[in-house]
Amino acid sequence: MMRRSLLLFSVGLILTLGMVACRGKSVTGELIPAVEQPQQTPASPATPSSESTLTDTQLPALTNLPLPMMGAEINRIGSGPIVKLFAEAGARLVRHNSLVWSDVEPVEGERHWEAVAKLEEGLINVSKQGLDILLVVRSTPPWAQLYEGSYCGPIKPEKFSAFAVFISDLVARYSVPPFNVKYWELGNEPDVDHGMLPGNSVFGCWGDEENEYYGGGYYSEMLKAAYPAIKAADPSAQVLIGGLLLDCDPTHPPEDKDCRPAKFLEGILINGGGDYFDIVSYHGYPFYSSDTPGGELYYDEHFPSWEARGGVVLGKADYLREVMTQYGVEKPLMHTEGAMICPGWNTTDCNPPGEGFYQAQADYVVWLYVRNWAEGVQGTIWFQFDGPGWRHGGMLDKDQEPRLAYLAFKFLLDELSEATYLGKVQEFPDLTGYEFISGTKKIWVLWSGDGQPHQALLPPDVSGILDKFGNPLQVEAGEISIQSPVYVEFSP
Repeated sequence: MMRRSLLLFSVGLILTLGMVACRGKSVTGELIPAVEQPQQTPASPATPSSESTLTDTQLPALTNLPLPMMGAEINRIGSGPIVKLFAEAGARLVRHNSLVWSDVEPVEGERHWEAVAKLEEGLINVSKQGLDILLVVRSTPPWAQLYEGSYCGPIKPEKFSAFAVFISDLVARYSVPPFNVKYWELGNEPDVDHGMLPGNSVFGCWGDEENEYYGGGYYSEMLKAAYPAIKAADPSAQVLIGGLLLDCDPTHPPEDKDCRPAKFLEGILINGGGDYFDIVSYHGYPFYSSDTPGGELYYDEHFPSWEARGGVVLGKADYLREVMTQYGVEKPLMHTEGAMICPGWNTTDCNPPGEGFYQAQADYVVWLYVRNWAEGVQGTIWFQFDGPGWRHGGMLDKDQEPRLAYLAFKFLLDELSEATYLGKVQEFPDLTGYEFISGTKKIWVLWSGDGQPHQALLPPDVSGILDKFGNPLQVEAGEISIQSPVYVEFSP
C-alpha cells in the first residue's frame, strides 16, 4: 500500500509538471524580484484546520437542481462543421481561449480590432448557433507589463485604469449582436508563478511564490478596476476569475510539496476582492491508466494531491467553497477545464491510446457532468471539443469526426436536457447513482465506483435501461450487471 501511495504521488507530480511542459516551455534565468503586495488584512475568518470540511448548511441546496451549463472548449470556433456538431449535441456553452489584449492594444490608447478579425468571425459563427460564449481575456501588452517580457503576467498598478478602459471597450463591442458574449474570464490559470513559464504562455502567470497568498491579493486589485468597467458596459455580463489550476490542497499537503499556489483565491478575498467577480472558475483533470485498482475513476477520486477531499474535481470544489465560507463570500463555481486525458508519461496506454482509453473517456463524460450537476457546480466545460485535443482529450478525432466521448455527451444531453436532479440513489452500495426527474419520467444514472462489474436487482417498475450511448440493454429477471454508466428509466 505504501508503494502504491508513493507511486500515485509521483505520478500526480509528473502530471502537474507535464501540464506546464505541454502548454509552455520551462523558463531559465533569474527571477525578477516580487512586487510588493497590497496590504491584506482578513475580516476575522475562521482558521482552517487540517481536517476542515464544509457543513451541509454551507453547501448549496443539492436537490431539485435544474440542468447546469454544460459545454466544452472549442479552439476552431470559425469552423462551421465543428460548431454545428457541438450544437447538435445539445450543449449550451462554448469556452474559447482567447481574446489577446496585446494584439488589440499594442500601443496604449490605440485599438486594432483588425488583429482579431478571425476571432470575431468565430464568435459570430458560435452565436449564430444560439450558443453562449465564455471568452478568456489575457496577454498583457509590453507597455503595461509588470515584468518585462511576461505577456501572461500581471499588469503594472499604474496601468490598471488603462486595462479598465480597454475591457470596457471590449465588452461594449462584443456583448451585443452579432457576437453576444456574456461570460468573461480574466486570465487562464493565474495561480502559476511568472518565473515558471515563458512570457507568451497561454496560461498563468500572476502567481508570486514570494507572497503568502501567491499573488492573489495583487490580482484582486486588477479585478477592482476591471469589474466595475465590465458591469458598466453590460450589466448582465458574468465575470469569472481566471480558471485556477490548484496544484494541491494546502490543508492536506503532500509530503515535501508546497501548496501555497492554491491560496490564490484566499489572497483575492483577504484583499477585499470578493465583490469584484461573479463566478469562481477552476480546472481539474484525472488521467488514464489501465492497470489501477478501481479503474479510471480511481485517478479522479483518489488523485494524490486532492484525495483527502474527494478527488481532483470535487475535492477542489470543496476546498474553494470552504475558503469562500471563511470570508463570508458565496459565489457559484464553474469547472472550466476538465477531461479524461491520456498523459505522456503513460507510454503503455497512450502511445497511441487504444480502445480502452476511449471507452474510459466516454464513461468519464457521464461521471464528470452528472457528478458536477449533483454537487451544485454551475457549469462544466470539457477540454476540449475539437480534436485530437490536448493529450487526446478531444471529443472529436484529428479528422474532426466524433469519438465515443462525443456520442456519450450527445446522449447524456438528450436524455437529461429537461431533467431536474433529485438526489443520490442509495439502493446499491457497490454503485454510484443519481436520480433525476424529466417530465413524468424518473431516471437513474448508475455506474460502478470501483471499476468492477456489480449485479443490481432493479425495481419492478423499470421501463427500460440504456447504455452510455443510448443503446437498450437486456435485463434478465430484473437483474443486470453494471460497470460502465447506464440510464435506468421508470414508468411514469
